[in-house]
Amino acid sequence: MGIRFFTAKSGLPSCAANGTNLHSSYDPEREAERFAEVISASFYPQYIVVTEPALSYCARFFRKRFPAAVLCAVRYIPDFAEADKLWDIVFDAADGKSKLSDALFDTLGEEGLCSAIFASWQPSARAFPEKDAAVWREIKCAVDKGRDVLFTRSCFASRWIANAFFMCRHIERARRIVKGASPVVVAASGPSLKSALPSLARFRTSYFLVAASSALSALTERGIVPDVCIATDGGFYAKAHLSPLTRFPHTALALAEEASCSGAVLSTCAVIPLSYGDGIAASLFAACGIPAMKIERNGTVSGSALSFARSITDGPVFLCGLDMAPTSGFQHALPNSLEKDAAQFYMKTFSQETKNSASRFASGSLELYRKWFQSLPKARVKNVYRLAHDYRFSNTLGAIADVDVNFFEKSLSPRRTLPYIADETLPKKEAVQKAALDFAKLHAGSDAWLHEIFPAEYVSWRRELDATKRKSKAKTLAEKNDALSKKIARIFE
Repeated sequence: MGIRFFTAKSGLPSCAANGTNLHSSYDPEREAERFAEVISASFYPQYIVVTEPALSYCARFFRKRFPAAVLCAVRYIPDFAEADKLWDIVFDAADGKSKLSDALFDTLGEEGLCSAIFASWQPSARAFPEKDAAVWREIKCAVDKGRDVLFTRSCFASRWIANAFFMCRHIERARRIVKGASPVVVAASGPSLKSALPSLARFRTSYFLVAASSALSALTERGIVPDVCIATDGGFYAKAHLSPLTRFPHTALALAEEASCSGAVLSTCAVIPLSYGDGIAASLFAACGIPAMKIERNGTVSGSALSFARSITDGPVFLCGLDMAPTSGFQHALPNSLEKDAAQFYMKTFSQETKNSASRFASGSLELYRKWFQSLPKARVKNVYRLAHDYRFSNTLGAIADVDVNFFEKSLSPRRTLPYIADETLPKKEAVQKAALDFAKLHAGSDAWLHEIFPAEYVSWRRELDATKRKSKAKTLAEKNDALSKKIARIFE
């Protein structure tokens, strides 16, 4: 497939491919100007994304019309590299090796995708119909993901920051991990966990055990007490998983800043505060003098737990119960606090088939999380394994090898130093609470606060062109912020 270049009647370069002119044979500049003029915009766009603009005459006119927007091109073929300098960002879809949807999401982010204009240069669409269809499928995938993420943030961000203030209100004791060299086992709650339990019980003193909150009951009811329970879920019902901790005072709770936890657990347990290192919650912890271990934001506790485990040992890390596959019926190794407590009500209310169908709704999220593990480079998961005994997984985790209990046993050595939990300095409770309240008074309602806590409303307000609608959206934003401020104040009453 070659590009045929020629000179248009206006004297400017033009070209054609597959029997289709990619630019006018008369006046390519005027054609591009009309294209930029007819693109409708009912909001202030943050990005302009044009699919295969060829010689890119339109870039100048888009920059003139939308001076504040970032201009992006998606290339179908590599023949127009000279024109790439006219764009701020160029996405390469020519080789098909890298996934365009991921590149768009990683570069533009969920807010950028929801504040972008996507424009198709139609001559290229006609010249490369198969490539064009594939690219627009990728764009749709990226936009859908962006909307989903923005919706999730909008639904939960206010709850997450309230959880962080709640931790500031109730935390009594802080701990930290002193790094070791022994194996660390991360226990997730997938059904395969059951197969590893006998070996975990037998060799319990030879490794350091980190349990996801949803796996806590399955472990403790078999006499396997974790060194650390890790929780990152900010949902209301997530705290049910942590209730057994009040019976195990020697198990520390590694708790993410946005995670949901009861006051009873926070007041009883030694807490290892975790922070993603960015955003308002991280600033809140810093203002309150709460020392926090940094972890990776992943969307699933298993990903964050892996980051945590790798940071506390130079030895191997074994992942148990990390099935990453939908199942019929119960999603977790049993017993499980949340499912155990809800089972009686659930089975009385819904049929078994309904329950089995509902359990499969998680498959989309599971696929997303599985792909994250599969995408981890080999160097990053060196010495990381997925452990089970006589269990046939329905998937692989990329560079993370599946191993059996024999491999696990051979990794154990009494000469390897276990990580251990040490005291961490924490200001007096009253000082932490005062600092948290002062922080709320200082920052609640600021631009950064509104942007992070109410992202969908904030984006909608900022991109609104109509003055009346913009005023109404500002009022809605202020009302939501006022309600959150009152909620935070009640936490400290």
